Amino acid sequence: MKLKLSLSLAIICVVTAAQAAKKDAEARWLNEPTSFIGIKLDQGLTYQLKECPADYSVPDEVCYQRPFQGYYSLFAVPALGLHGYTAGVMTHESQIREISLSTKIDDYETVKAMFLQKYGKPQLQGTEMVKTKVGATFQNEKLFWEGEKVIILLKKYGETIDKSSVSVINKAVAMKAVRAERGKLSENASQL
Repeated sequence: MKLKLSLSLAIICVVTAAQAAKKDAEARWLNEPTSFIGIKLDQGLTYQLKECPADYSVPDEVCYQRPFQGYYSLFAVPALGLHGYTAGVMTHESQIREISLSTKIDDYETVKAMFLQKYGKPQLQGTEMVKTKVGATFQNEKLFWEGEKVIILLKKYGETIDKSSVSVINKAVAMKAVRAERGKLSENASQL
C-alpha cells in the first residue's frame, strides 16, 4: 500500500513538473532574436556596419548615414521580397535601442506572415481604431512579441495609413534610455 502511494505521488510529481515546464516553455518566447536584418542587437551599430559613401554612390552592402539625434538611416538593406521599405536604427550611448522598418501597406500581410513564420505566435494581438486628419477611420492591427531581451511590435498602420511599421526593441538599452530621458526631464523641470 505504501509502495503504491509512493509510486502514485512520484507519478503525480513528475506529471506536475512536466506540465509546469510545458507552461513555462509556452510563456517564454522560444524564437527571440539576437539580430534583425543582419544587425546584432547586443553590439554597437558602428562596429558592425560601415558608414555610407559620402558621394551618394550606391553602396555594396548595408551601411548607415551619419546620425541625427541618435537615429541612423540604413541603406542597401536586404530586399526581403517587399516592394521597398525604409530602415533605421535608434541608439542610446552607442548601443542599439531599436531597429525600425517602415513598409508599404500593401506589404503588411507578407511582413506579418514572415514574422509569424520566423518568430512564432505573438504574445498579444489586438486591434484599435485609428483616425486620419480628415476623419476617415481604419482598423489598426498590432502584434506584440516579448522575450527576455527583445520586444517586437508590428503595426498595420504606422505613422500614416499608407505605411506599416515594425519596431525591434532592445529592452535593456530602451529602459536605460527612458531612465536617462526622465532624469533629463526632471533636471529641466527643476529649472522652471
